[in-house]
Amino acid sequence: MPGSRPSRRILGLALLGVWLLPCGPAMAQRLYRRQSLADPPSQEVVTEFLVSESGGSEPRKGTAWKVHVARGLHRGLYITGAWFKRDLSEDWIKILNDARVSELFVPYHLHSQVRYFDLTGFSFPLAEVKAEDAGPFGTILPPFQGDDHATVVKEVRDRGVIWKDYAHGVRRGRELILWGALQAGNYVYLMSYSFHDDGTIALRVGATGQNLPGQRYEAHVHSAHWRIDIDLVDGSKNSAMLMKHLEDPRSLGAEDIKEPFNGGMEGGVDWDPKEFTMIRVESQKKNARGEPIAYDLMPLRYGTPRHNEEFTHHDLWVSRSHSDRPMEYLFINLPEAVRDRELVEETDIVLWANSAVHHEPRHEDGMPGARTRIWPGDDAWEGSALVMWSGIDLRPRNLFDRTPFYPYAATPSPQQVNRRGGRGASDRGTGENAQPAAPAGSGADATSGSSSTEPRRR
Repeated sequence: MPGSRPSRRILGLALLGVWLLPCGPAMAQRLYRRQSLADPPSQEVVTEFLVSESGGSEPRKGTAWKVHVARGLHRGLYITGAWFKRDLSEDWIKILNDARVSELFVPYHLHSQVRYFDLTGFSFPLAEVKAEDAGPFGTILPPFQGDDHATVVKEVRDRGVIWKDYAHGVRRGRELILWGALQAGNYVYLMSYSFHDDGTIALRVGATGQNLPGQRYEAHVHSAHWRIDIDLVDGSKNSAMLMKHLEDPRSLGAEDIKEPFNGGMEGGVDWDPKEFTMIRVESQKKNARGEPIAYDLMPLRYGTPRHNEEFTHHDLWVSRSHSDRPMEYLFINLPEAVRDRELVEETDIVLWANSAVHHEPRHEDGMPGARTRIWPGDDAWEGSALVMWSGIDLRPRNLFDRTPFYPYAATPSPQQVNRRGGRGASDRGTGENAQPAAPAGSGADATSGSSSTEPRRR
């Protein structure tokens, strides 16, 4: 509104030399100053998901995650390592080396010179978290070394049905969530990292807080730009593949294509909703059925942001990891970092992806004139924009050799196999998912290895 006092974010930009008038956004990217302070040590969180916790039964004991979580200036809340156990009796498998929001970019529509880099352009801290943040089922992690208050909530909770069939009923899943809130002036960004009992990783950012003073009702985009240094099993020998689904409406057929990402080189590609575009990271390690253990990066999108800045011109990127180069942690530097087109096959790679929400303000965001005015031009705003989430999923492929948490029947004895002429033989007794006899009452026939009931076909 005319005459309103500019927000602390705008004043901060001016002090940092980022206020954009004739210089344009590219100049702003070169001018901003990062405050260099060492991050405190990471904290380790280990969570086991026992088979008995969410109903059903299975001979295996359960799965587990070990996660290292950290906080830092110009970084917010981020992950410095994540390991998974397919069974509690097995060794840890490394999945992530580092996962973080690399940038929070907020361009406004009408006042085009207002373009915020809310993560790297300011020294915004993580907000303090209290009992009301954790709720009845969450716990608060201890403050990081040197901090005087806690900033991270840990939740272990039900995530709904993960499978249901006629033979063995239903299974509800569990997840470990680590989240904190970046206090970005008038805005608050919820940074959430979720680790599921089946090996899935869900990365989310939620935008909430108060609309921008002076432009309360101006539409804008909140773009979270993710950097994911995936180290799958042996992180130095991972390969990036591009997955596309092709279907011609004039025919009844369809085709799924797996090809080397960008011809096997660093670069960026566009997400196509008609092609269900994904990036698959494959390791050289194989599961018990001889298939390579992999993870699929699956975008969850409301739309596709495109802006003047070059780093927004593609949706999915892959680069070679150079953790010793500080500029290669910055999403705004990504187009420059991939210009040398290094190989991204059988090497240490980094995935980059954006996830954005378009915030068109509404009356539910708050109301002016709802409190006493504090200064001349104060619009006396009260209220908070309800959280809008964006994010991506990292979904395992061939990490297991069968459905996790499913009560498989026992492996038939050699005598049973011979009596049936070899029918019913399987890989149930080999590999990482070797199974003893199914427990009583599971609905499986432990002798034949088949279900005691069959569904009626219609």
